[in-house]
Amino acid sequence: MNQDPDASFLKELFARFLENRCSEEEIRLLMEYAEKDEYRELFSGIIGQAVMEDHPEEESLYAMHREVIDAVSTRITPPVPAPEKAVRRWLPYRVAAAVALLLLAGGAWRWYSRSHTAMPVVNVAAHTPVNDTTAGGNKAILILANGSAVTLDSTANGLLAQQGQTQVIRSAAGNLVYTSTAGASAEPLYNSIITPKGVQYQVTLSDGTKVWLNASSALRFPASFTGANRQVALTGEAYFEAAINAEKPFVVVVDSMRVTVLGTHFNIMAYKEEKTINTTLLEGAVSVAGGNTTMLLKPGEQAQLGQQGNIRLVKKADIPAVMAWKNRLFWFEQDDIHTVMRQLSREYNIEVEIRGDIQRHFTGSIPRDVNVSTVLEVLQKTGGVHFTMNNGKIIVTP
Repeated sequence: MNQDPDASFLKELFARFLENRCSEEEIRLLMEYAEKDEYRELFSGIIGQAVMEDHPEEESLYAMHREVIDAVSTRITPPVPAPEKAVRRWLPYRVAAAVALLLLAGGAWRWYSRSHTAMPVVNVAAHTPVNDTTAGGNKAILILANGSAVTLDSTANGLLAQQGQTQVIRSAAGNLVYTSTAGASAEPLYNSIITPKGVQYQVTLSDGTKVWLNASSALRFPASFTGANRQVALTGEAYFEAAINAEKPFVVVVDSMRVTVLGTHFNIMAYKEEKTINTTLLEGAVSVAGGNTTMLLKPGEQAQLGQQGNIRLVKKADIPAVMAWKNRLFWFEQDDIHTVMRQLSREYNIEVEIRGDIQRHFTGSIPRDVNVSTVLEVLQKTGGVHFTMNNGKIIVTP
């Protein structure tokens, strides 16, 4: 061709590719333009539209994200079914084919992540090192009011304990549900859930509030709420969907910070090793108090409590980054190596040692459900950093 094609031509060519109607020359041409930086945004939009058309019922970006990385990871190039087959049966293959195209063109990761300087695709199904580590699991620990500890991944589903007038039930999905069977006890019976490194867990409190705990976190709460408010204490990180009760505000206490809500969706990140305690509001309204400052957040805003007790307001919080952990993603936005490795250490329960001055910053997203070797391979392919795994320890060097 003597001149670059317009958007409509590439969209039509891409549609033909998905329907397996392209000639070898047309496929070569499509890959040639998919490789060019000036067409990245266009192809990103085309593929995004194809995904949405294939999954109109999916509201979760994570579900689409996972399907894409699964296709890339296993290097799928599936056959297109015969026309008489039901369309629904081959919908995932369209996505796989689209990703395979950009993979061949060398640009799959750039679309899959969010930056022109993002990280490249690696084969998740590649050989696993001897001392590799997996992430995730349900090995959370429940501490009952009498001090007894229950490891939640080894217990049977059903009634787990009776705390006063509240039943503690392990659901079929492996989550914990508190259900009040009668009037509240005279004295609150406090329970705690602790998630070690590499573990996330969900609990439904007696008022119906749902809490998702990230790794290396702890939540202390009464089995049944009494008094004028519904107060819990948090260390680490958690996402809350607080049940609405205008007469009893829901209160989260984190060190010197106090978050008060009536019913809303919000995330609190309060790891000791991080510089700030961040409260991010997704829906509703919350009041954040710390030091001598009280701040009312609107949806999309974030309050950052510094070590000196000062609160900084971020009016446009990076919600996808904040919620990435709950959606089982690592999400990096120009993060330095120390920030990145703190996340990996919490997720994989692995010791990290950083040697030397590493100036590289990282932008991109990686599924948390892969082995640590896969994550390290992705990071290393960006250049400027090397990893060695030895007896459960990651050594990081320039």
